[in-house]
Formats: sequence, structure tokens, C-alpha cells
Amino acid sequence: MTNQAGMNEQVLHTEIARLNKVVQALINRAESSANIDTSDFNLFQSTITLEDLVRRRTDELEAALRENEKITRALRESENHNRLLVENSPMCIHEIDMAGRIVSMNTAGLCMLGLKEECEIQGYLYLDSISAADRERIGALLTQAYAGESSHFEFKADGPLGNIYKSCFVPIKNKNGGVEKLMGITEDITERKRLEQQLVEREELFRAIFEQAPSAIELIDPETLRFVEANPAACRMLGYTHEEFLQLRLVDTQADLNEETLVTAMRQMGESGGMSFENRHRCKNGSILDVEINSRMLDLSGKRLLVGVWRDITEHKRARQEIKLKNTILQTQQEVSPDAILVVDENAHIISYNQQFIDLWQLSPQLVSERLDAPVLQTVVEQVAEPEAFLARVQYLYEHRDDKSHEEIPLKDGRIFDRYSAPATGADGLYYGRVWYFRDITERKRAEEDLRIIAGVFDNSQEGIVITDANNVFLNVNPAFTKITGYTREEVIGKDPKMLSSGRQQDKTYYAKMWQALKQKRAWRGEIWNRRKSGEVFAELLSIAAICDDDGRVRRYVGVFSDISYLKAHEAELSQVAYYDALTGIPNRRLLADRMVQAIAQAQRSGRMLFVCYLDLDGFKQVNDRCGHEAGDQLLVEVSRRLQEALRAGDTLARLGGDEFVVLFNDLAGERECGQILDRILEIIALPIVIGSHEVTVSASIGVSFHTSANEDGDTLLRQADQAMYVVKQTGKNRYHLYDAKHD
Repeated sequence: MTNQAGMNEQVLHTEIARLNKVVQALINRAESSANIDTSDFNLFQSTITLEDLVRRRTDELEAALRENEKITRALRESENHNRLLVENSPMCIHEIDMAGRIVSMNTAGLCMLGLKEECEIQGYLYLDSISAADRERIGALLTQAYAGESSHFEFKADGPLGNIYKSCFVPIKNKNGGVEKLMGITEDITERKRLEQQLVEREELFRAIFEQAPSAIELIDPETLRFVEANPAACRMLGYTHEEFLQLRLVDTQADLNEETLVTAMRQMGESGGMSFENRHRCKNGSILDVEINSRMLDLSGKRLLVGVWRDITEHKRARQEIKLKNTILQTQQEVSPDAILVVDENAHIISYNQQFIDLWQLSPQLVSERLDAPVLQTVVEQVAEPEAFLARVQYLYEHRDDKSHEEIPLKDGRIFDRYSAPATGADGLYYGRVWYFRDITERKRAEEDLRIIAGVFDNSQEGIVITDANNVFLNVNPAFTKITGYTREEVIGKDPKMLSSGRQQDKTYYAKMWQALKQKRAWRGEIWNRRKSGEVFAELLSIAAICDDDGRVRRYVGVFSDISYLKAHEAELSQVAYYDALTGIPNRRLLADRMVQAIAQAQRSGRMLFVCYLDLDGFKQVNDRCGHEAGDQLLVEVSRRLQEALRAGDTLARLGGDEFVVLFNDLAGERECGQILDRILEIIALPIVIGSHEVTVSASIGVSFHTSANEDGDTLLRQADQAMYVVKQTGKNRYHLYDAKHD
């Protein structure tokens, strides 16, 4: 531009000089002509006019020259300014000739290349500075630039550093419009690219966090309360699609907060910047979530948005409430527990204890409240009977954290404590301390000793002992039970004692009275006929006691029994001798008298007839004399057998002695029925009897009396029958006769 200004100034000076020469030539010509004719005058006039024109033109040219000088100076200043800008530009500015070589480069460019002088870069092929990966692409742009097209591009430089540059090709054209060189401006954007990459990565990270975060994230317009954005977690937990979510307003997801409350909350968050709180959200399906929310106001490009991050704490809250409940239960259990409880952490500080611990060890509440284990331990050690062993064991358990311990601790005052210790570990398996349980078992030890004595009695008693529950089900039996009944303990546990029943006690009132006595008096004693495992029926003397709790409810029944079969057998023998005939085994006179009383009482109750038959054998003495007394005895036994077969179940046959028998007929309608039975008896007695090698026959004389008045006793009836029998003897034998009070 400076060269152009110089050329313009030179042209102006040349033009002024030429005009001056023309004017001067015209003046000279006018002055040399003496005679001025009309043409010359016209010429002169034209000269004068031309001179004036030249002067004006000269003035214009001089004015233009002065203006040109001003422009030239401005151009020089602009050129200097531009040169300074180029030299001091932080970007690389360079010129490339038509051969693709670098012609010039400013200082910033040289610094980028690590060069000091411009001559070091002049003539260097531009494309040699481009990485191999970008060289072909940039070469194509270079060709386009030579064709007059500008371009902007980025490329990676050749070399180990691999810096990234942003550059452009600007074609510089001559006055004919042809490209004579290229101007390039290059900026090192390596750091910017790194920052842009970091920004992209950070944006991707933030997007990934937003998309993959387990917590719900919402962007809300505080003015309209509309959702601007929501991440997948928010949509998933509330049950909406993303499109549905963005159609909602904040109030639509609230379980408890109305719009007025939300607007107030927005205003408060606008003032404070945000807040954290717990809330309840309503899902699309109507279910409710307990949530924990952290909210903050953000200013984004001049617009305020509320960002809310929340997580579902429904299960956490339930678990927290469950933990609180469990802690309350544990605390309550600790307080109501009969055990003394002490919990010590790993640093020998008391975490927890109950009142029972203070009372059991007779400690000062102030001492325990200091929460230090050492002074409490010292007070405890002073009370135990073996302090050194006690302290050594405690220290061992503190050192061996995984060990459990269960010991009995004797005290100097005679008490005995049960001590149990276990490590306190969390669900994570970490050790947090040790728990100590103490219980005064002094009374229990005494009871155990008593129980050992009782157990010895139970096991070694000769009497059978059974224990049943309140429902009369076997809980335990002793060895004597097995010895007496034949049943093992395993065979009867869980079963009802009815399994031993023999059925011999036919009277149900017997058992009813037994249970009535147990209910009223809590005890009963009596005889029972039971059956052994072998099937043998035996008699036992049984005592039952009901064991009750503090409220009087029966908890157990304890039965103690003895086998009295041998006593019953002996008693039966005595009864047999006393009440039965030794030869025939039928009732004797004594038992007959008892049966007579019972029969009279029954006849009086029923109104039916009672007949007493006195029977004497005819011809017995002859058999006895002819065949011997043994044959006579066999005859009596056979007659007794035949008579028993002929009688009914309720009748009684008795032998008074010798060949005399008495038969009691109960519950007969009248004399006719009695006569039919007596006819049958006469027939069966008259049948032949084989005794050894002899066949003998006998007959019977029968006297009959019957009960007619309440005043008639057994002896009277028997005497009347005896008299009637003698009437038969005197009148022909082998028949029966009914007592007649008038004639007999």
C-alpha cells in the first residue's frame, strides 16, 4: 500500500509539470506575436482560459497531493500497526508461495515450531508439518486454495507431540485477479481440544450418572411446577414413561403436599438455595413411596431450575422402624429379663446393663453409671469365692474374642451364680464387645439336689410310678412300672392309661367317683384291676395325686401303685375257705346266708317271688357205704355240677353239709315256674352216675318255701323249706313239696 501511494504522488507531480509547460508555451507564443489577429486573440483567450483551468487543476492536484500525503502517512501507520499486530499475534501467521513453501512466519509461529529466526522456516514445505493421517486431506485443501477457494480446517502436526492446530488458507490475488500466494493463520488448539474432550467426557459422565443413577433426579420449573427433565430412575420408581413424566406437574406426584404448600416451599428454597427433607410420593398405580429428597436451586443461562434428587426409603424406613422396634424390644427384654445383663465394648466401656445386674452384684448405681468396666469388675471379683480364677477367666475371654463361656460361679456368701458370656458381633461379622449374663441359681441348685434325690426314689422305688399330663396322657414311668406291667417306657409315653384297662371294673360309677375325688380333693386311693402286657389281669393298689400350678390348674397327675395280686390271691383263698364248700367249690352256709339277705331285699324291691329249695339226696348213704367215702365225694361233686348247669345265672346253689343242698330261685313269676325248674332238677339228679367201675343212681327230696312277707327272714325260709323236705322224705322221696304253714 505504501508503494501505491508513492506512485500516485509521482503521477500528480508529472501532470502538474506538463500543464505548466503547456501554459508557458501558450504565453510565450502570445507575447512573441505583435499583431494579434482575431484567431490569435481567440488563441490567447483560450490560453488565458486554459491557464485558469490549469491553475484550478493544479490547485486540485496539489490538494489531492496533500490528501495523498495524508493517506500515505495513514497507510504507513496502518502498515506499521498491522506489522506489529502480526508480529505480536498469539497465532501463527504465515505466507505460502505457489510451490507450497513457507515464505514468511511471525514470531508466534516460530515459537510454536521451536524456532528463533524466520530464515529457519523459509522454503520449508508446508505439508511436511502435517501428520501423515491428515496430509492428504490438507493437500486437497491447499490445491483448492490455489484455485481461489478459502478454507478452514484442523489438523494434527507431524512429530511425537502430535499437537492439534486450527488453520485457514486465504488466497492473495494480484491486480489481474490471479492467486499469487496464500496467507495462513494457525492457532494451537491442543489444550482447547483437550479441554473440549474433557468437557465431552464430563458431559458423557454426567449424562451416564443422570441416566444410570439409582436415585431419582428431576429438573423442575419453580414458576410452573412442571417437570423439565427426569432420569430413568425417577420414571421407573413412579411408574411413568419419560414422555408421561414430562407432562406432569410436581403436585401430581405428591401424596401429602398440595399446590399452595409446594409454592411456599419453592419460595423458601429460592431464599435458602435448597433443602433436604423426607416426603411421600404417589406412584402412577396409586401406591405410596417414602422418599428422602435433596433439592437445590440452579441458575442455568439466566433461568432458575430446581433440581431434586431423591431415593426410595420405603424399605429403609421400614427397616429403620423395625430396628427401632427391635431395640425397644431388646431394651424391654433386658429390663424384664430375670438375668443380670452387662454389655462391654472392645475398649472396656460399659455399653448397657440392667437393674438386675446392679441388684445381683449389690453394686452402687453411681459406680456403674460411670460406664467403666474395670472398677465394676473389681467390685465383682471381691465377692466371688475364687477371685483369681474368676479374674483370669474374664481376662482370657476378653483376649479370645470368638470364645463363648458358660460357668457356675460360687460366691463367698454361699450363693451360686450361673454365668454365660458370648461375643457381641454384628451382621458384618465385626467384633463390638462382649455380653455377660448372670443368674442366681442358688435355689435351683438346691432344687436340683432335691430332684436328684427324688429321681433316685423314682428310679429305685419298688412301687410303680406314673406321671401324666392334665389330659391323662403318659409323660413318664419308672422302671418298677415296666417290671410290674411289662410295658417299656417308650411303649407308653404319649398314650392314655386306658391301655392297661382289664375291663374287670364294670361299674362306670367307680371311675366317676375316682375323678370326682381328684377334682375336689386333688387325691384318690383305691384298688384297680389292670392288665399286663402279657394279658394277665392283676390287682393294684393305686394312689393318685393332682399337681397344680399357682392358679390351681391341674398340670400333672402322679400315680403310685403296688401289685397286690398276691394279696388278692391270699384273700381269695381265705374267702374260698370261709364262703365256699371245700369239696364242691359252691357257696357254703355262710355265703348262703349273705345271698339270702340280698335275695330277700331284691324280692321286696321288685315284687317278684323268691323260692328257697332244701334238697337232700336219696340213696347217698348206700353209695357211700357200698363204694366208699371217695366215691361218695365224687358223687356230691357230680351232682353239684349238674345242678349248676340246670340253674339260671342269677340263682344260687349252696351245700350245707353231707348230702344237703339249698337252691335260691330269684325273680320268679309264681309256683308254676318254680315247679318246672324243680322237675328238671329231679330229672338230671336221677340220671345214672359212673364212678370208677360203678354206676350208681340217686334221687332227691326237695322242700320248698317262698317269701311272702317282709317279716320273713332267711332263717325262717330255710327252716320252712327243711320242714317241707322232711315231708317229702316221709311220703315217698324223689319229688318236691311246697311248705304249707297250716299242715306242715
